[in-house]
Amino acid sequence: MKKISILMFLFALGFFLTWCGKQAETCSIDTWFSCGTTTGTLDLSWTIDAVIDAIKNQDLVTLSTFVGDQWLRFSPYEYVNTGSDVVLISDEVYNGLALSRTFVRGAYDGSWEPIDLPLWQYREKFVYDVDFVNAPEIYYNQKFQRGNTTNNIFDIYTGKEIVDYHFSQIDPQYEWMDRKSLYLVFENIAGQRKLIGIVHGQWTI
Repeated sequence: MKKISILMFLFALGFFLTWCGKQAETCSIDTWFSCGTTTGTLDLSWTIDAVIDAIKNQDLVTLSTFVGDQWLRFSPYEYVNTGSDVVLISDEVYNGLALSRTFVRGAYDGSWEPIDLPLWQYREKFVYDVDFVNAPEIYYNQKFQRGNTTNNIFDIYTGKEIVDYHFSQIDPQYEWMDRKSLYLVFENIAGQRKLIGIVHGQWTI
């Protein structure tokens, strides 16, 4: 009888830990600690803070240290287009503010004119156009379809870690037509979290 009780206890404990681990994948960041936070998630939390601070402060030197050896893709809208979105290597991110050449990054919503901007101007319009550090909603690995632009981020970045900074509304007079999101996509490469995607989200026509 004692052996059966121990087995039942171990089974229940295993189920509980598994449940907590799954919950951690779909919790907002501010509830990680109540959802069974793991050491890996704590490491990611530190990386997220460093990356978003570097983006806010235009600290491309620091930001470049989080870019993997291969690339960092910039997407102006929630539909990630692997054919037109610009991909930069770490050195290009490092020298971004000094680069005079422009990069074509898809097309503007509505007009479909090409987005042809140097990195610093692209940042102002399609990366840090609102104060995402103070976003009221921050989500970890949660997929939302917020507008009529198809959100394919989780399809393109399958199995990656995705952090979503979101403003559902900035000015009430626009009735949620001014929503903004910034998605940071991370991949675990050789035990280190590397930034591989920056996706901007907003209301589209």
